[in-house]
Amino acid sequence: MVSAIDKIVEKANRLFTRKANTIYEIRLVYDQYSDEVNIFFESHKIGYPTRSDQIGRLSGEYHGQMNEIKQQLQLATNLTVRLID
Repeated sequence: MVSAIDKIVEKANRLFTRKANTIYEIRLVYDQYSDEVNIFFESHKIGYPTRSDQIGRLSGEYHGQMNEIKQQLQLATNLTVRLID
């Protein structure tokens, strides 16, 4: 059975294309109003606007586990992962 984190890693790996002069990162954002953890894949090519694609959404019960999720995503993707709480 594939976990939610595995699906997020799979989507991030599909979007990570390793283009020159491009910065890639994953952002974990807790939305207190909807009580959800949203996960975005962001890429910024120098001279162009940042592109942000939502690659996952977890229920609010994962809010306390955001640091563990961050570590799992960093190990699986080798990308910078930022928390916004």
